[in-house]
Amino acid sequence: MKEKTVIAADLGASGGKMAKGSYDGSRLLAGDFFDFENKPIELNKNLYWDLFALYRSILQGTVQYSRDCAVDSISVDTWGATYGLLDSKGRLLEPIYHYRDLRTEHSMEHMYQRLSRENVFQLTGCQPARSYTLPQLYSYVEHQEKILDLADTMLFLPDLLTYFLSGEKVTERSIAGTSGLLRPDQKDWCYDLFRMLGIQTDMLLPLTDPGTERGMLSSSIADSLNIKPMKVISVIGHDTASAVAGIPYFGIGQVYISIGTNINMGVEVTESITGETAFRGGYKNAAVMEDRKILYRDFAAFWMLNEFQRSCREEGRSYSYQEMMDLASVSESKGVFVDADDEILNNAGGNIKEKINTFLERSGQKTLSEDADFIRCILESIALKVKYCTEYLEKELHIPLHKISVINGGTRNYVLMQMISDALARPVYCGLPYATLTGNILTQLYALGELKSVNEMHDLSGRSFSMKEYYPEKNRREYWDSGLQKMIEKGICK
Repeated sequence: MKEKTVIAADLGASGGKMAKGSYDGSRLLAGDFFDFENKPIELNKNLYWDLFALYRSILQGTVQYSRDCAVDSISVDTWGATYGLLDSKGRLLEPIYHYRDLRTEHSMEHMYQRLSRENVFQLTGCQPARSYTLPQLYSYVEHQEKILDLADTMLFLPDLLTYFLSGEKVTERSIAGTSGLLRPDQKDWCYDLFRMLGIQTDMLLPLTDPGTERGMLSSSIADSLNIKPMKVISVIGHDTASAVAGIPYFGIGQVYISIGTNINMGVEVTESITGETAFRGGYKNAAVMEDRKILYRDFAAFWMLNEFQRSCREEGRSYSYQEMMDLASVSESKGVFVDADDEILNNAGGNIKEKINTFLERSGQKTLSEDADFIRCILESIALKVKYCTEYLEKELHIPLHKISVINGGTRNYVLMQMISDALARPVYCGLPYATLTGNILTQLYALGELKSVNEMHDLSGRSFSMKEYYPEKNRREYWDSGLQKMIEKGICK
């Protein structure tokens, strides 16, 4: 067969990555990685994503990959919930808001006064955080802003960038599933929710499945970049769902833990789960591909480490990730923990160490002073949150768990990987730091007809990539069990 070459772009909240994937009919090669920054812009007390800088970076990577070979296709996946509003002429109506912009600071509480949290879950199978699309759209209603009246189309970020590349407007199902705006079965918009919250629906497009061609790279872009035409493909647009599709030999009953700025972790299921136990555990449902779904939770992870780095720089000290891991390795645990879901810890700005100590005081724990202790507190809190969520799946939702795979860039933090294995008291398979790009590439091969199913995608990943296995250290289970019990008693894990 003729070798297929595709370009994948993956935009995360902390930075973007691109890769070239080559498939010879037997194995997949993914490499020639191209990284670029994703720096939000604060302007007039609002926080925005720098959309056009990200778009320029995608074009830069496309030129780089097109120099020496013919490229069959290109696609984009991104973090969830971010959207753009277009007018009837296809023009952006406003800058792209960052999901931590403070315009939604009180939107959740006001929204739940109108429609209860449990009712939202029953209607959508989702329990949105403040960062989700639902509270962002409700903020317009809350503040009586008229911009939605002007909106002809709403496109989620990967669909918006696909529109820039090809001129076609589509709404891909998996990225729409991150919005909190779909029915539990993920097959259509939850129009009842829009009606109850007073949000107009004229801007919504029908949902489309991932792994479909969306035209060609526009001739104006190809001509201006002096590159050959290539197909534009709508892949699994949500970065976590794309990463799940890239896990070697993954399937029903296996846990995935995708670690980056945030953690998104869960289990693949055949039907959405919307019972009271799932609601009480904070779980949500989202689409992947071929009518497969994931039951998951998400919470902050390296966001806290990134904020720690920033706070230390402002104090005149700079730490690399390796230096932070070294400090955590030699630091003795102080046995104090924070909640990765805490709203204050997730707000941008301020000193994260002061925020952590405020949380510790509020929850009746000892405060910290040394940088190493803050780092260890953050990492242990993440590991215990993972433990809590995993045990909830198994003990409360009665889902048999067969294997645990930890993927994406956070797997490079070997200190945290060992903590997770110790906390869970079972082996964990870690690696595939570019899992999202891998899933993106595999979905393009599916769209091009080279792979026939999601199972074939997982099998090809297994033949092409290896994972590192971490085993729990002996005599550590009691420490982690008691740590989780302390978090539960203090209301930190919930």
